[in-house]
Amino acid sequence: MVQRILLKGWHLNGKSVMKKAVMAMIMGAALLTLSSCGQAKNSEDAQTNEMSSSAEPGGSTGEVQKTRNDNIVGSVGSDLEELENLTGEYEYLSDYGTGKLIIQKSSNGYDISDYESESSYRFLADSSNIETIENNRIYVKYPEQVFSDDTVNFSYYVLEYSTDEINVYYGESGFEEAQLLYHATKKIEVRADVYEYEGEYNSYDVSEPALEIKKNDDETYQIQIDLFRLWGFYDSAGKITEEGLEFAATGPGGNEVNGVIKLEEDIAVVTIFGQEWLDFAGLSEYKFYKTSDVPNIDDFPVNQQESNMQDVADTGSEAAADELLDSFINGLADAVDAENPASTFSVSDLNMDSEEWDTYSIGEKVDLDNDGENELIINGPYGGIYLDARDDKVYEFAAVEGTACILSYTYYNGAVWIMYSNRSSAGFEFYHMEKFEGADNLTAEMNFGEEFDPDNAEAGIKYTLNGAEISYDEYTELCSKIFAAEVNTN
Repeated sequence: MVQRILLKGWHLNGKSVMKKAVMAMIMGAALLTLSSCGQAKNSEDAQTNEMSSSAEPGGSTGEVQKTRNDNIVGSVGSDLEELENLTGEYEYLSDYGTGKLIIQKSSNGYDISDYESESSYRFLADSSNIETIENNRIYVKYPEQVFSDDTVNFSYYVLEYSTDEINVYYGESGFEEAQLLYHATKKIEVRADVYEYEGEYNSYDVSEPALEIKKNDDETYQIQIDLFRLWGFYDSAGKITEEGLEFAATGPGGNEVNGVIKLEEDIAVVTIFGQEWLDFAGLSEYKFYKTSDVPNIDDFPVNQQESNMQDVADTGSEAAADELLDSFINGLADAVDAENPASTFSVSDLNMDSEEWDTYSIGEKVDLDNDGENELIINGPYGGIYLDARDDKVYEFAAVEGTACILSYTYYNGAVWIMYSNRSSAGFEFYHMEKFEGADNLTAEMNFGEEFDPDNAEAGIKYTLNGAEISYDEYTELCSKIFAAEVNTN
């Protein structure tokens, strides 16, 4: 069986990294082929009934080909919107059990994939393989084999669709002689029982109960959320909607705060809406993992005013911290150098007025150390400087030394992490991340990266996480989460 080599890339800070393609060139792959796993057998076993004349877009073979050619340029782009209504997973009976036909939206349009089993597939097509869409039929010209001399062997598929059903036809030499392969029906997602929301959930930050959900007799829900060192919602009332478990509660300013809880298996994703909350917390999404189906509502504080007293005090200290940071901005206070506590610098010491690459500028105030108080970002070369205010002083919280690293921050696993990126040499990328709970309390660190040795090409690219080697797929999944939420402060 001819095997296919998939070349895939992921985007990092706008730069497409085709790692597998690089390795393919280095290894000198002479032949790239597109898999037809199970295709030979299926084409032989295909039902003998060909598409009827009603299934042909124009009647005769010549008319079909002419109509298809006329529509390739103009029709496909606009008709791809039709695929929006067809997205989802369809199931059919295959020689290996239950097969899957999947239509999903992607960054490049739409992907259409036909999996005969978990380990084999007929085709993995995208929008570029679609010749035309007309009369409730999608015509896919799929490159079954691609040779090094650019010779291509094609297969031809026709997807004839109706409401929640798709007939798939296959032809070896053209659409006009395509025969029925199978009939697929759309897989309907069964809505999870609303009782699954009920229970006790732990916080990832402190591994202690932080979310309680209890169903009332009137189909509403009691919800209590304890955000560590930030705020507690103890009067939340919720109701199931199409969006999830929507709730309302009293926020830090005394105003109503709205949010929604969605389940991802045993993980509850809590999203709190509104700019007022985002300004207060710097983060709107929080995740909790389920530890029990039985909630302990009574174990949480019942008096919201009393239980949030410390949070109110923290809000007062946040205001004092903001005033200190504003004093630095206005030149009324100096900042203490992190490397030398006896040394200080002022805003006038920074190159603030130049249009050169190394100029500084006042950035946002963001809670970078997860303590409920904002830090000040000074945008500038190599990521600038992050300043923290505490103990009636302004301190340098994070900065880089030299020119090899770049400072930034990202949101990962429900918290803000400081990130140092080193891409100073070709074939080498290394990232160090730190999570704080207060600027003087480092609670977690993480290292990951990739390295390619040009003197040992056969060894390939090495991907690591905290010193341990991981797979390419594991690495790209990790990077997609971290870099999607990264904020650059150059």
